[in-house]
Amino acid sequence: MNKKISLGLAIALIVLSVTASFAITMSVSQRMYNKLITDLPKRAQMYDAVEEVDKIVRSKYYGDIDEAMLDSNLENGYINGLGDKYSRYMNADAYKLYSSKLEGRSAGIGVEVETDPVSGYLLITEVYPNSPAQTEGLQKGDRIVAIGDDTVTAENSAEMAGKLSGIKLTSVSLTYRRDDVDKSVNVVLGYTNQTVSYELIGTVGYIKISAFYKNTLNQLEKAITQLKKEGAKSLIFDVRSTYDGTVEYTCRVIDLLVPTATEGNKAIATLVDKTGKTVKTYSSDSKDIIMPMAVLINSDTAGCGELFACDLKDFGKAFLIGEKTAGRADVQETFELSDGGAIVLTTSKMLPYISDSFDGNGLTPDTEIILADSLRENLSTLEKDRDTQLQAAISMLAGNSSEE
Repeated sequence: MNKKISLGLAIALIVLSVTASFAITMSVSQRMYNKLITDLPKRAQMYDAVEEVDKIVRSKYYGDIDEAMLDSNLENGYINGLGDKYSRYMNADAYKLYSSKLEGRSAGIGVEVETDPVSGYLLITEVYPNSPAQTEGLQKGDRIVAIGDDTVTAENSAEMAGKLSGIKLTSVSLTYRRDDVDKSVNVVLGYTNQTVSYELIGTVGYIKISAFYKNTLNQLEKAITQLKKEGAKSLIFDVRSTYDGTVEYTCRVIDLLVPTATEGNKAIATLVDKTGKTVKTYSSDSKDIIMPMAVLINSDTAGCGELFACDLKDFGKAFLIGEKTAGRADVQETFELSDGGAIVLTTSKMLPYISDSFDGNGLTPDTEIILADSLRENLSTLEKDRDTQLQAAISMLAGNSSEE
């Protein structure tokens, strides 16, 4: 039988219920507020400062304001304020180029340039291997004096450098100066990045890995297959001055060469956050390459290059020759933004298979050989017989042979 309650009792129950709910809500809110309160004054102060600058600029600035550039530089300034040289902001165009690079499609003609402080011309500071620029004979130290019909000056050098970018398969006409002699060439914009190059030296297969991109694994597989067909009995991997790529693509390459990881946490690479917590691991399968191997390293070998070298040594696959490496294990993660841009942010550190972290310490080679500065500066064009590190590796591997 249903029992009736008085109106007064009903009202009392409602009041108690509301009071209890309010108390619980206030308690939860109080805890959340206490967690956030220490950041709020700093955040408010930061926003107030930006707003104050904005008001002054908009009311007093003589020139026109480019809203898109202003927004981009605000985001860029925030990331720069972290003081981490590996974290950065990219606008939509830069992010497209960055993504293409990791896919193995490089933009531009394959050079790094800077404005020559004396002449105002574009000084080539780097020519990438297998790039259109290298194909056309451009070299480090050349000065680009004209692009198309436009002469490069200190005032327009940034704009002219932009004409060397892009991923469309079109060409750009440029004039470069070397030893006071000018030469004009047509160079293609945009190309498939060849991150792996190789050649047979006697019975030793020499393989240079310049970066670890998405297409690196496929290129390496083809290189090893071809070298074995030509009679290679051992392999030398050259990762001197190699640092670029992603941990994922590096581990794909490592997996090709090593068997299943069975020690430690059974991962060929482990990512840990700032608290030391494992956030991701990478495994390997049972297939591997069974040949004597060596890895060439130097002080500019960093990040992905160090992981590759360290893991091959950890698995007992290769010995290291050259110089102590850079010791950089920072791992960056890319976060896309709503405006089409992205931020690349350091979010973790990488750990190799079983060795201690090489972060800040670097890898010590099994055989240390210091390359003379005069030879080191032109490593990409150094003749093989003058490369003392390479020659040492060849000597150590000479006579060794193995069948898979």
